[in-house]
Amino acid sequence: MVTYWQRLIGAIVLVALMIIFLPMFFNGGDVEPVDILIEMPEKPPIPEFDISKPIKPSELKAKEEPQPSGIDETLEALKDKKTDAEGLPVSWALQVASFKERENAENLRDRLREGGFKAYIKYRLDVEPKMVRVFVGPVLEREEIDKLKADINKQYKLEGVVVRYLP
Repeated sequence: MVTYWQRLIGAIVLVALMIIFLPMFFNGGDVEPVDILIEMPEKPPIPEFDISKPIKPSELKAKEEPQPSGIDETLEALKDKKTDAEGLPVSWALQVASFKERENAENLRDRLREGGFKAYIKYRLDVEPKMVRVFVGPVLEREEIDKLKADINKQYKLEGVVVRYLP
């Protein structure tokens, strides 16, 4: 007949065996760690400063850093274009389609990009159901967006809507 002490000792032995052998099953076996090499760029050089003469903050503002020449040309070209009240150039985009499913919008965007168009998507989360819109553009000239609209209608049979581009 099995006594109370024999059952208790048997339970302790079983628990001890589980503590010893169960980690062998769950530790991942003989998987070896892999070293991942990361190439870090070289440390950038630290610019040298002349600290012999202190500079007042008012003198710092007077010194303007030269801009790259490409930016000056672009700014001059934009001055001739129409700007809104905030000083941003008026630009246009073509809304091609709206979808409930993000995957459908991404597929159309990818097809338009393969066709050579600058396509992007915007999410409209403030309406129900939530919409994903596909746009082409932006361009600065209204005539150019009208040509894009005609090309897309011809190639993809999509009738888009010209809208003001707002980033």
